Amino acid sequence: MDILAEGNQVTIKVRNLLWASRDRLANYLVIPEFNEYTGTIVRQKWQGPDEISITSGLPNFPVRRVRRENIIEVDGAKSDYVPVKSDKVTKIVQGSKGNTYIVTTENGKSTCTCPGFGFRKSCKHQEGGE
Repeated sequence: MDILAEGNQVTIKVRNLLWASRDRLANYLVIPEFNEYTGTIVRQKWQGPDEISITSGLPNFPVRRVRRENIIEVDGAKSDYVPVKSDKVTKIVQGSKGNTYIVTTENGKSTCTCPGFGFRKSCKHQEGGE
């Protein structure tokens, strides 16, 4: 069972990204090495596969997005996240009229820079043809 699944209430300990540059910040600022957040895991449409979103309880900032690689602990247990390797492949394809297009395939989805893909969301370049 994935403890970071949508709907679970969790407390996460996260690496503070400002910690590495704390000596360059104002002397009166106290920068903690880690931050802890408690909330419910939610799914946001802009969230990447290597990120989670957690409710914050704040009216002006209701959801916090966190990269999974920065999570140190979840509910007191050490995080065992292993980053997903990208399967992204980019090819340059010559069109039938001599134009050059870029076809990108990632996670089973392809995109193309040709005008046809712009309206139809599919084209012959994605299959490797002209």
